[in-house]
Amino acid sequence: MQFLSDEWAEAYTALINEDETIQKKLKKFSSLFSYEITDKEEIQTLVIEVQKGKCSSFGAATAFNPKDIEFTMAADAQTWQKVFNHEIGMKEAIKSYNFQIGGPKLKALSNKTGLEKSVKLMLNMEHITV
Repeated sequence: MQFLSDEWAEAYTALINEDETIQKKLKKFSSLFSYEITDKEEIQTLVIEVQKGKCSSFGAATAFNPKDIEFTMAADAQTWQKVFNHEIGMKEAIKSYNFQIGGPKLKALSNKTGLEKSVKLMLNMEHITV
């Protein structure tokens, strides 16, 4: 499955929406998340909208107001692929200069458990190609 494709977004958002732990931990959480492959301009940045812990929509970043996007995860294709292949962990990827993660720290810390669980779901998806 191609990372950031509609197929990938549908699968990932379904995993989040089906996870009871995430629903409990993020029941008051709403935000927009963008995911980007920095060295593949032909692949559009994808945005996923979360409303009260549920993924309510997704699409190309151009369909959303850039000012409303709070959280970002961006890396080059090689780094993303290494993460999906479990060659490196997320912490190692974030420490590298090839991976950028951004957003309001206080909001992230306040919702840490649910957000970490959602990232783990993403990283445990199988057969992801970047």
